[in-house]
Amino acid sequence: MIFAVALVFAALSGHETVNLLAQSKAAATPPSTEKLSDEARRGEGLFLQRCSLCHLPRKLKFGSPPVIGPSLSGQFKEAGPDQLKILRGFILKGGPDMPGFQYGLDPKEVDDLIAYLKTL
Repeated sequence: MIFAVALVFAALSGHETVNLLAQSKAAATPPSTEKLSDEARRGEGLFLQRCSLCHLPRKLKFGSPPVIGPSLSGQFKEAGPDQLKILRGFILKGGPDMPGFQYGLDPKEVDDLIAYLKTL
């Protein structure tokens, strides 16, 4: 196994950049991290840490729970100020099937998360 990994890295070493995607990434094509602003890139990390368990599709296998929350792809691309205010409140306070993050995220982190959600 280690030999196979070494062969892959040896084959890829001639390329300038090697992009390895974690298995926790969305099955749908995520936005290119090269195009993300610093704020959205930080938000992507928060999304993967805090939101992905419920909002990313999982490969179903025996014993794997279904996705709990809705897909957020495309939901906030064209969101206006009023919609973003509602989104901020929902992130902070939560809802019937979603925990609130008012004690777990500071205001800058919420800004970063919203910046990322707008790129989905």
